[in-house]
Amino acid sequence: MDNYKYQHRTLTVMEGREENAPMVEGFKNAAKKKGWSFCQLLGINSDKLARFDLDDIPLDYVIFRELSKNNYHEAERVMYWLKTNHKVCINADVAGRRISTSDKHFQQGLFMMDPFIKEYALPTFEAKNKGNIISYIEGERVHYPIVLKDRRGTAGKNITLVNSDSELDDISDFKNLLIEQYVKPECDYRVFVMGGVAIGTMRKKGNTENPGDFISWSAGIEKHPEEDPVTLAQLAEIATHAAAISKLEYAGIDILREEGTGKLYLLETNIAAGWPNFIPVTHIDIPMLVLDWMEEIGDNQNLPPSITVPKYIENRLKYLPASIQESYHQILDGTPDILEQYQAVFDKYPNRYLYDAGNIFARLKDAYQTLINSPEKAGDYNQLLTEIESMPLSWAGNFIGPEVGTLHDGAILSALYLFLLHKIKEI
Repeated sequence: MDNYKYQHRTLTVMEGREENAPMVEGFKNAAKKKGWSFCQLLGINSDKLARFDLDDIPLDYVIFRELSKNNYHEAERVMYWLKTNHKVCINADVAGRRISTSDKHFQQGLFMMDPFIKEYALPTFEAKNKGNIISYIEGERVHYPIVLKDRRGTAGKNITLVNSDSELDDISDFKNLLIEQYVKPECDYRVFVMGGVAIGTMRKKGNTENPGDFISWSAGIEKHPEEDPVTLAQLAEIATHAAAISKLEYAGIDILREEGTGKLYLLETNIAAGWPNFIPVTHIDIPMLVLDWMEEIGDNQNLPPSITVPKYIENRLKYLPASIQESYHQILDGTPDILEQYQAVFDKYPNRYLYDAGNIFARLKDAYQTLINSPEKAGDYNQLLTEIESMPLSWAGNFIGPEVGTLHDGAILSALYLFLLHKIKEI
């Protein structure tokens, strides 16, 4: 590895688990199609990692899955080095770092913080012991049936359906278990989010005769691509907000539809989501889209927002609802009163951040409404343009910032920015 010579682009997949070999092969095939070189890392010498001595390893374009199971300290060292050296690595700056973002209790807390998706969060608590669980039941925080699940479990494993106090006696170890309100599923959805947009959705059903067979619901006995446009739009809104607040540019979002009520619940976000079952059903080439996104990040790293923002939107506009697409073009054309329908949306954003979406929308809206009728006043907004262009773009390539929002709203903000940019250039 010491004498490795970088070629045009090299995709490096960090994955040391044998069970994920099909995904490594999928990324390898995608790299070959794009003319990239490929490298799989099964591990990194601990001494080299401790000294951050990684310069001789091809780490320009990295997909980090896992080098050794649950070694989160190792993961944090790798992520720190990649970010410090400005490498292209998706999901490198996730909320709470990787050790927390994979924690289902932390995830539900994040969902509760978001004004748009908190209604879809599930009551989730730390189990600790039998008495603690019963206290949540008696306090009516949850009610039977409940599920006890591993806080970092995957694939429906280590989940137990509990219907009464007496059934808790069958649990020998409550360590790392969470209490979650059981919701009887009509179906589950897996939504893939990439670069701020939902790129595909699969609907699945498990063993309807056995409510405790969570493995079958995770894998799906029946699997179909979701095609209803209303359902797709609703799921995309939920999934992209869940990914955004988690600061995940690539994620598999699991959403459950409750039997009888049709209510949707956010189950979890998956930072290293698998797709071997997803691709045959939806025919969406996830590995190729991942590489396209990484290539875009690499190409845009040193370019100004006046170039990167329109490119970003143009590459993703097709994934957005028709209403957003239409509004984006109407704003660029200077259509009056187009923004009133979005005022209520941006009013919901919390004022927690220096450059929050609501504040940016209000200032750009003022400039837009002024310049439609008085384009000669564009010079009055030079400071606003400078301020916006000095902001670090979020992972989604818009001006919302990494903490809140989705491209649904970011497209509107981006159109307003581009309108202002064009008016200033005209004077």
